[in-house]
Amino acid sequence: MRSLAIALTICLAPLPIAAQGTNRPAAPSQASAERPTTPRRSVRAERTTVCRGAPVPVGWILVDNMREPSLCDGQNPQSLNLYNVWAIERYDNRPVGTTIDVCASTPTPEGWTMVDVYRDKDTCGHPADPFQPNMKKIRRAR
Repeated sequence: MRSLAIALTICLAPLPIAAQGTNRPAAPSQASAERPTTPRRSVRAERTTVCRGAPVPVGWILVDNMREPSLCDGQNPQSLNLYNVWAIERYDNRPVGTTIDVCASTPTPEGWTMVDVYRDKDTCGHPADPFQPNMKKIRRAR
């Protein structure tokens, strides 16, 4: 029993001062001290909706489609099961390096490159086929 008490005392004893951590922030590394900081331009995504089939304005791109009974003749029984509204997002004001997820059927704008294609059953046509890509990720190259 005595050896158990000694073992607990040793395990629970405080560390020597030199071994204890401090709450001071670490000094900046040499690399971060030499790197100039440049402010990043942040642009909030502008998104709006238009009726399906309407012309998409220059500088905007199709990012989703949806059903909306209160818009674009959505109460018409013939269009009840159709995705009657397009969600569009502005792309021409985004900084270089920005990525946007858009409908795969949409042409990639000039100055942008395609990064990936994938399926998302909740957007852009809402495909039931698990192997049908309906989305693409694009990145602004210039």
